[in-house]
Amino acid sequence: METLLYLLLSLPAIISALTIHEFAHAWTAYKLGDDTAERQGRLTLDPLVHLDPFGSLLFLVAVFTGAPLIGSAKPVPFNMRNLSHPRRDAILIAIAGPISNILQAIVWLASLFIFRIAAEKSGVVFDTDAIFNIIERSPDLNSIPSVVATILTAGVLTNITLAVFNMIPIPPLDGHYVLEGLGPPWIADLYNQIRPISIYILMGLLYFRILQIVMAPFIIVAYRLVLSAFGSQYSF
Repeated sequence: METLLYLLLSLPAIISALTIHEFAHAWTAYKLGDDTAERQGRLTLDPLVHLDPFGSLLFLVAVFTGAPLIGSAKPVPFNMRNLSHPRRDAILIAIAGPISNILQAIVWLASLFIFRIAAEKSGVVFDTDAIFNIIERSPDLNSIPSVVATILTAGVLTNITLAVFNMIPIPPLDGHYVLEGLGPPWIADLYNQIRPISIYILMGLLYFRILQIVMAPFIIVAYRLVLSAFGSQYSF
């Protein structure tokens, strides 16, 4: 029950993170001369247009298993033939999504910092145990300040994790466009071969906790940022 409630508190962060991420791809492609996403109705902030059942399921699995908050939305299509500089522009379109998540994380982090200052002025102080319970997804759900802090913390952690996850260079994640654009031609041939099974590769990396190991340093940075917003001197 507690895990389900945490999931509900995380929904604002998850929905906004995925929606703005995909919108950033579509907007960047449109600005670079490709209207494919616009014609398919993806140049919008309507979450229902972007959310994907399987990608959303990954978030559910992550929450219920304690894994990093990873997931995905429907990939935004773009046509490289419409781009003036295909290799460069494909990279710009790809990184637009993760950059949007970093910017969102900054907004959530600033909101958490402001909320903590306001809470302290009202006599509410988050001790070390309360902070770690929030980070570890077991907040005091009977405390309104704790609930608000959990929503804001989820915003920081979700967006940083999503940015890092999407930069992994495996299709269909954004990182593979970056590596394909910067690497030699054989990289594209390799991706064309593994694309049909790439989702199984990702699931295997998640199952064997390889993704968790790769992402761990970035998650630690995210935790430290949250701790700093809470004014905690504790460090991982």
